[in-house]
Amino acid sequence: MKPEEIYQIWAPKASLWTPWAIPVPFAQMVCLNPELPSDVSLLERLANGFEHASDLALVVDLPGGKAIRFGLALALRGFRPVPVLDGSPGPNFIGTCGDLFAEEAPPSSLSGPAVDMRSILRGLCTGAALLRTLQISPNASPAFLLDANRMAGNRPIRPEVFDNRWKTFPQDYPSARFLLEREIRRVVLVQEHAGQPQEDLSHVLLRWQEAGIKLEVYGTIAGVQPRELSVNRPSHFRALWQRALALLGLRRSVLGGFGDWPHGTGGG
Repeated sequence: MKPEEIYQIWAPKASLWTPWAIPVPFAQMVCLNPELPSDVSLLERLANGFEHASDLALVVDLPGGKAIRFGLALALRGFRPVPVLDGSPGPNFIGTCGDLFAEEAPPSSLSGPAVDMRSILRGLCTGAALLRTLQISPNASPAFLLDANRMAGNRPIRPEVFDNRWKTFPQDYPSARFLLEREIRRVVLVQEHAGQPQEDLSHVLLRWQEAGIKLEVYGTIAGVQPRELSVNRPSHFRALWQRALALLGLRRSVLGGFGDWPHGTGGG
């Protein structure tokens, strides 16, 4: 399947939430004959306890392919997974296919992309095969998908490392007013641990919280029921220059999204 075909499956024109599905990671995908996950029941169990509700939205901030798998599990329960992924996998990336649950070997060299996106790309590829079999309502509640490793990376930033670290911003999401007008009253943040959100995401969630949207957090490792979340105020909250400050040290691609060589040398 071509990259644009995969993107259109994840972001169908009829979906209310397609304007927030970022196309960046799809641009370099080579996805040959993606097959359905071999064990859909195993996938579905990842989202045990979550039932679709018209007043509920989710933000899934899990590492790499775990976010995609959780999003697909939610899709099986009627949610619309929305990939809000703004990093490029790197200039030397060559396609992806395979088992949705395969574990990645750690990077074997000091060169390559700072953030390893192989499991994400494989999840988007295999997930497209699953999503096109589902009948998800155009107005289904959204599950916004993030990579929790977006700023951590897998390698130290060196001249031979493609710096594809990225941050998420309030502009990447619907406003609180938009959500409330669609009767979204609750947002559950899904993380490995049920604590505060990452700093960049806190700028998003606190805006929603201040507008009266109830926030909860669910930790996948503990696996207990979601609990109430009160987001701590991050530095420079609502400051006009917050986005500019956040972008310091990150490298934008000329094609959109984040990803470039530290010194603009093309890796040489």
